[in-house]
Amino acid sequence: MAAEIRRDIEGLRAVAVGVVVLYHAHFLGLRGGFIGVDVFFVVSGFLITSLLLREHSATGRVSLSRFYGRRVRRLLPASCLVIVGTVVAGNIWLEPLRLRDLGTDAVASGGFVANIVFAQRGTDYLQSALPPSALQHYWSLAVEEQFYVVWPALLALLLWRGARSTSRAAIGIASVSVASFVVCIWQTSASQPWAFFGLHARAWELGAGALLAIAWPRVVALSPRLRGIGGWAGVAVTIAACFAISEAMAFPGVLALAPVVGTVLVLAAGDDATRGPVVVLRNGAMQWVGARSYSIYLWHWPALILGEAALDGPLSVAERIALVVASIAAADLSYRFVENPVRRSPVLATRNNLTLCVGALLVVVSVGAGAMLRNKSVDLSTDVVATTPTFVTATTTSTAPASPIPTDTTAPGDSTTTSSSPNADTTVPAGPPPPIVSPTEPLAAVIEGITTDKVPKNLEPSLAGATGDKPVIYDDGCHLDAGSTEPGECVFGDASSQFTVALFGDSHAAQWFNALDAIAKQRGWRLLALTKLGCTPIEQITYNSTVGATYPQCEPWRANVKERLAAERAAVVFISYSNRLQQVGVQQPFPDQVWLDGFAELIPELRAAGTEPVLITDTPYPGRDVPICLSSNVSSVRNCAFSREKGIRQSRLDTNMAAAVNNGAQVLDVTNWLCTDKVCPVIVGNLLVYRDSNHITTKYAEWLIPLIDAAISPYVEGVRQRTKVS
Repeated sequence: MAAEIRRDIEGLRAVAVGVVVLYHAHFLGLRGGFIGVDVFFVVSGFLITSLLLREHSATGRVSLSRFYGRRVRRLLPASCLVIVGTVVAGNIWLEPLRLRDLGTDAVASGGFVANIVFAQRGTDYLQSALPPSALQHYWSLAVEEQFYVVWPALLALLLWRGARSTSRAAIGIASVSVASFVVCIWQTSASQPWAFFGLHARAWELGAGALLAIAWPRVVALSPRLRGIGGWAGVAVTIAACFAISEAMAFPGVLALAPVVGTVLVLAAGDDATRGPVVVLRNGAMQWVGARSYSIYLWHWPALILGEAALDGPLSVAERIALVVASIAAADLSYRFVENPVRRSPVLATRNNLTLCVGALLVVVSVGAGAMLRNKSVDLSTDVVATTPTFVTATTTSTAPASPIPTDTTAPGDSTTTSSSPNADTTVPAGPPPPIVSPTEPLAAVIEGITTDKVPKNLEPSLAGATGDKPVIYDDGCHLDAGSTEPGECVFGDASSQFTVALFGDSHAAQWFNALDAIAKQRGWRLLALTKLGCTPIEQITYNSTVGATYPQCEPWRANVKERLAAERAAVVFISYSNRLQQVGVQQPFPDQVWLDGFAELIPELRAAGTEPVLITDTPYPGRDVPICLSSNVSSVRNCAFSREKGIRQSRLDTNMAAAVNNGAQVLDVTNWLCTDKVCPVIVGNLLVYRDSNHITTKYAEWLIPLIDAAISPYVEGVRQRTKVS
């Protein structure tokens, strides 16, 4: 049986928390420092199972109430203190719009379900782009707490009666662990956030430690020298994993075997392998850090996140060092004056019912603090009432459309139009279709928008409602999520029309849906919605944080879209996408040549099938979540505006347009509808331009309907006429 005091385990805890802190603070290039949590899981499984086995061996039973009492004294006092402290500090330094989410996270953390909240948030493409929560690290505590709920009862059941109860327990734990490992591998590729945060996919790591505890009598029978060699191998594997593994890889999955096996080998070396890792792990400094590892883990992450908000980050190296040092100091204080006094209280140790009542009170305090913050009223606008913006519809094209068509290009408030009156027939000269349609200059309303100082009270959508301002295809399942590959029967526009157009791309295509749907209804086009989050239209496998290291579902989805376009005889397809989608492995945008080669393959393929592509250029990237920024700048809106140079990578934009034009596709360049020649405003009149850090609001897209109609309808109607003639 494992000894009660293990210097090697205290030192191993120091290593685990050390690599986590270095990773979060971006020091030493520890790309995989998050594997420190895996080390903690194995250690917890080992210690908890050892404790329960000792109790069963001594008394013949496992007392669930005493087990939970010990866990209450060990975990909840410091956990509650950090949650309440984070809520108070967040209320001071976080942007107002982030307070509601922090309150939700505090409730989830106090209620032991933070991992479920963060898994759900991680699979939401829109939510995953939000700044990280100051309580995000509580996910691992939730996993352990959920483990503690089921593990003692399961182990007690496996050990119940019988001469071979230990063998039965080993078989049962091994079976559960293998099943969990299989689920972990599968879900890492299917939905990485759930694999990363879910107990069901992490239980095998705790199970590995538990199996070592059961096998301990046989382990200690091995020679200390052999165990010592194995322990050093475990240290090497674990440290190597910190540098070799990164967020861009399929983790946990099979890769998690490295820190898990490494930790098992270090634990197996034990305290008595005098030439094993204990010779380093027993160092006084490591023992000091290891003893405080739980408190350090709790304090360091809120310090970094809230520090960045307070100092208006990103943080410098000196600031990160200072915040880490401050968090260690806070951890030491909470260890000495909260964690240890409660854990070692003789009153609580002898009065278990009182301990459980104290635990319930701490849960109520944690959850209550979060609920108060979540329901706090915040001022997200001023008393200013803005007017609905107006614009002119003049555009410039390199060549005119192919045939005379009726166009409606007038919008309320226009000072210049391309037609003499609404719904006027405009005859345009014959000739090849224009390769690029773009505004002649930035819209007057956009130019005026850069002078906006205050968030108007009639802002549409409101800052609080911005994340929900999504096209309708998000609600009816027509914008596919990560796991789906088969486009639904998503027919919009004039569903009875014989002339079909389609929208193809990722969420940056979906953001134009409502506008295109309105135009399609007006023009008598049948519109297909063929969009999916995070997928390029060209044949590339991408990295996507909501899925995992690779995003293989994009390939079959693209094939299905092309089949659908051909089957529906779509005459025109509007293509749009994020030009910052990332390559697998490096998490960097695709190089220009990839887009050139991809369009050289895609566009001829579509045209050969009878579908004419129209590329809608990507929208600017503000660089931060706009509603969140505005929530702390309600009277200084210009602090949230950004430069055109920053928001639009001109070389990438030019390359993407050239790739389309060189292969005979029409291009609609929307940049001057969103930016001046130097600045991109975030509020135009009473319209919020961005709903997050990279998507425009549906309200703004709908406001642009007359401009979009004037730009695309001549070309689409020309294709329609040619289709009729043919």
